[in-house]
Amino acid sequence: MALRLIVGLLKGLVLGGLVGYGLLAAGLSWGWLAYPAAALVGVLVAMVAGKPIWAEDARIEVGMKSAAGAILAPGMMWLVRHFLTMGLPFDPSALPGLASVSASSVTLGTFFVTSLALVGAVLAGFFDADNQPGGAEQKGASQAKAGRSKQRIATEGRSADISAAEAEAAEAEAAQRQRRN
Repeated sequence: MALRLIVGLLKGLVLGGLVGYGLLAAGLSWGWLAYPAAALVGVLVAMVAGKPIWAEDARIEVGMKSAAGAILAPGMMWLVRHFLTMGLPFDPSALPGLASVSASSVTLGTFFVTSLALVGAVLAGFFDADNQPGGAEQKGASQAKAGRSKQRIATEGRSADISAAEAEAAEAEAAQRQRRN
């Protein structure tokens, strides 16, 4: 589980950082844009973290994670912007395309690259840690193992799986019941 958590954190950091960098490189650094961008990161992270959208039978789960990500991410962005007010540990103008951004004017919470990366990392960490890899195969194997002891013998018609001895025992029980009645 710890490995899945770390992988999820990395997925979210990369995806959120890329979206934030793309917005800043395009010159879109308005404060209000952080919240729709966070919702977008929440949806994108839900599509790749945990059970990805391209996995078999994952559409409903990914849709639910996307809705949760779109709802939770703006709230997380508000927390990041209001509580992470320390300065950046690096000069953002050193990044390609961000020469106009100065280190003195942004904080860890207001710089799109770091704030969206943090929001994406937290969401992806939860989504990946929650996901059980190989869930359908493991579930099917455990049900098959448990199903042998709880296998239903009587079905609508006589099953070919019932051995001759079991069939004779069942007929003998039925005959005894008829004699009692």
